[in-house]
Amino acid sequence: MLTSDVATFLQGGQCIHLGTRSETLEPTGVVVVAVSVDSDRSHLTAFLPKVGSSEVLANLEANGRAALCFARPVDDHACQVKGTYVEARPATKKERAVVEAQWDQSLRQLEHIGMPRQLWSGYAVWPCVAVRVRVTEVFDQTPGPGAGAPLA
Repeated sequence: MLTSDVATFLQGGQCIHLGTRSETLEPTGVVVVAVSVDSDRSHLTAFLPKVGSSEVLANLEANGRAALCFARPVDDHACQVKGTYVEARPATKKERAVVEAQWDQSLRQLEHIGMPRQLWSGYAVWPCVAVRVRVTEVFDQTPGPGAGAPLA
């Protein structure tokens, strides 16, 4: 289960990547545009752009393992969440506001470190696939002596 501090961080518009592996152990991944943490903090929903996510979704269906890396570019604070795939479904219209708000926060952070918003202007963030994951492990990935330490 996630701590409340970690849950807040995950939903704060970080730069997020979801990684999986194929049956032949080839890594695949996709940019995640937003995350929502369940109220009991045992599960999260990652919102993946529908365009470009088919290989990752196939791998999740095949092996059920997910690793999500969260990084805040403005100060390098980072963590990794490992979990098991529960389900994928189309994101709802109601969820679109959350997706767009978190994506905007991510872009603002990238702008702060010198990456213009225009670099991402062609990236399709909607429609999304909502991927539910049961959290099994959480690790600090912030550079420094604590990197790799469990957080929950």
